[in-house]
Amino acid sequence: MPINLILSLVFGVGQVVVGGWLAWHVAHGKLGRWRTALLVVVGLWFVASGGAELFVSGMETSLRLTGAPPEAVIALWRGRADMTLYVVTGALVVGALIYALVLPLIGRGRTAQEGERGQ
Repeated sequence: MPINLILSLVFGVGQVVVGGWLAWHVAHGKLGRWRTALLVVVGLWFVASGGAELFVSGMETSLRLTGAPPEAVIALWRGRADMTLYVVTGALVVGALIYALVLPLIGRGRTAQEGERGQ
């Protein structure tokens, strides 16, 4: 197996591990709202990117070892993996913005309502 394929697999595993660790620990930390949103998005993006890398590299490894699937199938799925990563990236950005911008506004409304009830 070529060294670049081995490195690609190792890199994908590293992304999944580091991204999962980052997202988990930051989500349970005591950072500011924006910093938490940003770091959780980065961690989850690493997981998604690493998963796509492992999927495509796994198909390429299979091609080298067994001759299947055909290169055309790998090219098709590489494109699908890239598109999925674009969609996930967009969803993570929107989710982070909602977390950082909208949820505090909802929280302020609830706090004001609870204050009115207590009076």
